[in-house]
Amino acid sequence: MTDRPAYTNARRISVYCPVLPDTIRALARGELSALAQDPVGGRILAYIERSPELGDFGAYRGVCEVAIGLEAFTSDEHARPTMGSVGERSHSATAVISTYAADSISDDRLDALLQELCALHPWEVPVIEVVAVTLVRRRVKPAAS
Repeated sequence: MTDRPAYTNARRISVYCPVLPDTIRALARGELSALAQDPVGGRILAYIERSPELGDFGAYRGVCEVAIGLEAFTSDEHARPTMGSVGERSHSATAVISTYAADSISDDRLDALLQELCALHPWEVPVIEVVAVTLVRRRVKPAAS
């Protein structure tokens, strides 16, 4: 019989960031290193890698997942769009960078992390999701001495 898994409450933070079309093509080929070179994706990724509260999986740091996609939007007359024009349908090549923070992180610290992610993001209205999740992990047996 195997050990039951361990469960940990956490918050998944997903940042939808515009990336260059060349970055999307490289990511589609499995070249994750291209994200680090992207003007926006690289800033978000670097922030995750240097923030000890983000992507902390014990023996692993800076853990994140990257998904590629396209976003579409129409900005109205009150918007100051970073790309596209008011009233026109626009599309953006997007990388979704998801990472995790411990559920025990203070609200003030989480707010500071999210505020910094917003500051790094070029969109007038950044799309950043924070979702409560339960992570499943193997129970790690102590190493034999």
